[in-house]
Formats: sequence, C-alpha cells, structure tokens
Amino acid sequence: MESAPKDLSNLLKLLSDPGRVRILWLLSLAELAVHELQALLDWGQSRLSTQLGLLRDQGLLLFRREGKWSFYSLAAPDEDTAEGRILREILNDWGETKGEEDRPRLRELLEARAEQTRKKFSADTTYLGEESVPGRTWEIVARGLFQLVPIGRVLDLGAGDGILGTLAAAAGHQVTLVDLSDAQLARAKERARREGVKVKCVGADFTRTGLPDGSFDRVLVSHALHHATQPQELLREAHRLLAPGGMVWMLDLSDHEEEWMRSEQGDVWLGFDAEHLRTLLREAGFVSVRVTHPGSDPRHPRLSALCASAQKEQP
Repeated sequence: MESAPKDLSNLLKLLSDPGRVRILWLLSLAELAVHELQALLDWGQSRLSTQLGLLRDQGLLLFRREGKWSFYSLAAPDEDTAEGRILREILNDWGETKGEEDRPRLRELLEARAEQTRKKFSADTTYLGEESVPGRTWEIVARGLFQLVPIGRVLDLGAGDGILGTLAAAAGHQVTLVDLSDAQLARAKERARREGVKVKCVGADFTRTGLPDGSFDRVLVSHALHHATQPQELLREAHRLLAPGGMVWMLDLSDHEEEWMRSEQGDVWLGFDAEHLRTLLREAGFVSVRVTHPGSDPRHPRLSALCASAQKEQP
C-alpha cells in the first residue's frame, strides 16, 4: 500500500489557490518566460515572483535561465504517486472548466513568437546566405560526407537557403527542402540551379509539414531547432516523417548568452545544453541518441556548436 507523501498537505494547500493552479495549467501547455506569464495573468512582478517561488520550492516547476530571460515549465507529474494523480486531476479539471478563458491568449502569444521569427527570415534573405554564420565551418566537409552515405530520401527541415540539402542533392540523394519563408526557398532554388541539381521545395511550418508519414531515410535539422517556439513539436514531426530505422542529423548551438541573436537572427532559444537536447530527442521517440561538441568557429569564439544524431526505432 502506497504511503502518503510527507508534503501532501503542503501540496493541497498550494493547489487551494486558483491563481497558482492557473499558473500550473498554463505551464503544462508551454514553457513560458516570466514576462510572458505576466502578460497572460495581468499580475505584477512581485506577486508573480512570490507564487513561482512557492511552486518551485514544492518541486512543481522546472526553471532555466537563458541570457536575460527566465523560463518556467511544469515538472511532469509522476502519476504513480498520490501527488502526481492529485495534480493531474486538478489541472485536467481546470482545463475543462476555466482553461478556455486563457487558451486563446496563450495561442496568440505563441503565434506572435513564431510570427516574429517568420518576419525575420522573410525580410532578411542574407541570414543563411554567403556571409559568415556561426557553425558554417562544416560546409566543405559535408560535401564529402554526403558522398559516403547510402543514397536515399533526405528531408531538410527549416532548410533556409538550402545549403545542406543542395550538398546532399549534389551527392545523388533525393532531397526535399521545407521552409516557411518564400524568400529563403527562392534562394535555395537559386543555389540548386547554380549547383546543377534538382530539389523539391515545400513552403510549410517545420512542425506541420503535411508530408506523408515515414517518407524519408534522413532528416536534417541544421540551425533550425533554436527557431522553434516548441522544439519538441519539431522533433516529433521529424520522427513521424522518418521511415523505421531512419536517422535525424542535427546541427545547432550550445547554450550561450548572446542576446543580440534574438533580435538580429530571430532566435527563440539561446542554444541548447547537451543533456537537454538528448532529453528532447528521447522524448520525441528517438533511440541511439548521440550529442557531441565539434567546437567553435574562431570568428565567433563565444559560440560553440552541437552535433546530434538519433534513430527511429525499427518495428
């Protein structure tokens, strides 16, 4: 028989406050920065900080700092415990009875995040062009490596100007590029024309491509994950699109504090900690997850790269 957790009374006391339940419910739907929570709740900084501190002390919240911003999300309840079951029931009830009041505003906030990034890439076609960009030191090596990989169906998610996909096509792979920006896809088509190869271009959100399940052998996610409002959705889409045994290959930045990259390059996340990236991939359903640090470009010494690979399990 399961014994009652020592702090069950503290949990019940915390959850007796509707404002705290509201915070937990919002954070169960999305990771939010403190200023975003303030906007949704219309609370003052002091009140919100106090309530977040209480919930965090109880172990109900996950916290991370990224540059100048502080982010919170719900610590997934363990439903094998009394605490976890109580929390899940209360949050489900809140969502059914009162959640509709906040859901539209949360949706607008998340869409505004994504729209800010879309505008950046639609307006600035040089971001992934010929100029120096953190993480581009692999370009020459990639051309040779694609020749060593068995020919197959390759998808480049968040392809931007299409550099990786074009290199794969030059090595003989059947390549599809997905990007939401028409301007970036136009640049990718021009790159493919110069390279003398054919690529298929799809204008779509990289979390909802509309492409068929299991239709690719390799999925590339190069410097795209940090532009995803919800990175887990992008990785789940990559997993869905892979054939059994297929691989996802990723390049991104390790966690950093370069705030200018939010405004100048449309970044939503300031890179990723290696363990965080491993967790995201595993939670999306991938196996054989590997994350390494290739190093940094000497032109951008304060930024270092992450390289990851993972596999969709065979049935």
